[in-house]
Amino acid sequence: MYRFMILLHVFTSALFLVVAVTLSVRSLAGWFKNLVYIKKDKYLALLFMGLLYLTLINGIIMYFFIDPASKSSIDIQHAVKQASLRFWVVEHFYVMTFALILSQIGGIFIRKTTGDRNRFGYASFYYGIATLITVVARTFYMIYR
Repeated sequence: MYRFMILLHVFTSALFLVVAVTLSVRSLAGWFKNLVYIKKDKYLALLFMGLLYLTLINGIIMYFFIDPASKSSIDIQHAVKQASLRFWVVEHFYVMTFALILSQIGGIFIRKTTGDRNRFGYASFYYGIATLITVVARTFYMIYR
């Protein structure tokens, strides 16, 4: 079960990264070229948020409910001293949650704004920063491995 959940988590996060980069590029292009905010942009943003929430829920289920025997040996003092454990026990969850909250705030601004240029501007900023946070976190994962 744990292996399946890990694979699902990796798959959804990889799919999220593809959607995030696509959305960020589309938002920047729309902002600079004064494009019209169409349904495709709205659906990309919904897919972006949906994958973020799915990945978060999957991660929470894995961390707290599946394979609890391995988590009992990890205490916070030990995790803080070792970079790879600290990343998984502390940093990964908080950084990804921050990216999700930032994206949710951006989604609220986008829905409340009427102008297409402003929508693309908010999408570029909020979704772009969340994408950047995710890419940086993945880079740290590769370093701490």
